[in-house]
Amino acid sequence: MKTLLLGIFVCLLLGGGVIASWVAMNYFNAGGVGTPAHAGALSNGHPEKCTNVNFSVKPRSEATRSIPLDHGTLLRGTFEADGGFGRVDVIMRILDPQGQEILTTKRVSNYDFSLPPKYKGDYRLQFDNRYSLYTSKSIALFYCIDNGQPTTPDAPFFPRPSY
Repeated sequence: MKTLLLGIFVCLLLGGGVIASWVAMNYFNAGGVGTPAHAGALSNGHPEKCTNVNFSVKPRSEATRSIPLDHGTLLRGTFEADGGFGRVDVIMRILDPQGQEILTTKRVSNYDFSLPPKYKGDYRLQFDNRYSLYTSKSIALFYCIDNGQPTTPDAPFFPRPSY
């Protein structure tokens, strides 16, 4: 009987250790993303004129990045999320300088966007991971600011994500 109880105790202890390690690994270290796959096409052959930012979003929280824009410029960007197991996705929102939400994506793992700003000021990109209970997400944000509007009249304002 003592052997059986000892066996059950050891199994519970090992199982708890594995679960605690998995939670700690996903909470504190979401991994790295690097540069998003679409960055090359986005930079038009001039990646040195663009910005690449890597950061992490903890579970049950959100992270915000501000980008100062002038009227008459064009923000083109992409992001990729990584980390955890299964679905690796976040919700991205873009808010104008007045705080008005001008774009909200569904839960996506990557997204390409372009924005001709209406107002001068700081546009905020929010990356929402509040629905995730245990898993941090690594975000690679790559964006370029052009002095001018899209060169093609049929260029989409906000492309739809592909699922």
